[in-house]
Amino acid sequence: MELNNIDTVTNAPVLAKKGTFPATIAKVIDDYKLVINRGSENGIREGQRMLVYYVSDEDIKDPNTGESLGYLELVRGTGKIIFLQDKIAILESDKVQYKRILSAWKPGFPIGSGDQIIEEPQRIPFENPQIGDQVKPI
Repeated sequence: MELNNIDTVTNAPVLAKKGTFPATIAKVIDDYKLVINRGSENGIREGQRMLVYYVSDEDIKDPNTGESLGYLELVRGTGKIIFLQDKIAILESDKVQYKRILSAWKPGFPIGSGDQIIEEPQRIPFENPQIGDQVKPI
């Protein structure tokens, strides 16, 4: 087995079978939840963070030598494993953005005394996830 990640829940190294990564998106549930083609049999753990990306079609060349530099890995987002089966897992977007809102006056308090700014978290979806996109631990 090879070392692939640190478990974000326990801070312990996570061991995965050789060839586990990159995993692949097998189903898009919605813009926030994806099914990957790896599960507990591959050493995947609940709470594990993953990067979702796709590989560009364009081979990037060094402008000086013409040598191939490879293909860009374009990020769709990051997420955490929230559900696990033997051969599949559900990955949910873990990116959040905080929206500032002014709280309303509450009965029983003088007008103006209950006003305060609250930062409310809002989950950010993956960016156009597709079946076949790749996944690796972060």
